Amino acid sequence: MAIKVYKKGDEQKVATNFRAREFDCQGKGCCNTTLVDERLVEYLQKIRDHFGKPVYLTAYRCKTHNARTPNAAPNSYHVYGRAADFHINGVAPAEIAKYAESIGVKGIGLYDSFVHIDTRESKSFWYGHGQQLRTTFGGAPKVEETKKEAYSLGKFVLDVQKACGVAQLDGKAGPVTLSRTVTLSARKNRTHAAVKAVQKRLFALGYTEVGEADGTAGAKFTSAVAHFQQDNGCKVDGEVTAGNKTWMKLLGMI
Repeated sequence: MAIKVYKKGDEQKVATNFRAREFDCQGKGCCNTTLVDERLVEYLQKIRDHFGKPVYLTAYRCKTHNARTPNAAPNSYHVYGRAADFHINGVAPAEIAKYAESIGVKGIGLYDSFVHIDTRESKSFWYGHGQQLRTTFGGAPKVEETKKEAYSLGKFVLDVQKACGVAQLDGKAGPVTLSRTVTLSARKNRTHAAVKAVQKRLFALGYTEVGEADGTAGAKFTSAVAHFQQDNGCKVDGEVTAGNKTWMKLLGMI
């Protein structure tokens, strides 16, 4: 899955029942483009199919409009095109939240008149503007057989140590390993042995958009890294910068 960019007002279909313009930022005079996460569209289409009724949504918020929105988090998933607030006429928000949970949505906020969903990788359920945490909305997730490569943290650390020239190959991350890491990005160290290790690790963590572990830091690599960074409180730039917090999170050091 990837983040797509559309012109504001674009009538292009992004799914059977959705057009790009439906995801437009609702701010006035603040932006000309719309970001849309393909995974978000997939979730919304499944919800639309299940209930058989139109979904009325607000999704992308540019940074300018987000800053004007009351109670909006500065790093909101809406800013990255990865979230939607919506309602369905005649369907209780609690029923929508329950179904969203059943199809594997990890980020769900239940409100009195609408539901928030986003494409985060770590589970976070809550109720209301007070963000009261919930463990479930009653929708047991369906088991989906996803072929993921078994790639443990220890194996990843060992591969990084080998790729970055760490003398002691023990599969245990520490200051020495961190100090030897390099910057991996589409503009610097685009091809490096450590890129392949990071690709495999991201895939194992559920960021399957990273695709094949080919050792090249391309668009899929950048997108997957950015999603990992957002989910883990790191600077969101799509780069794994030498010795920084993103490396520390990947290596299990924090």
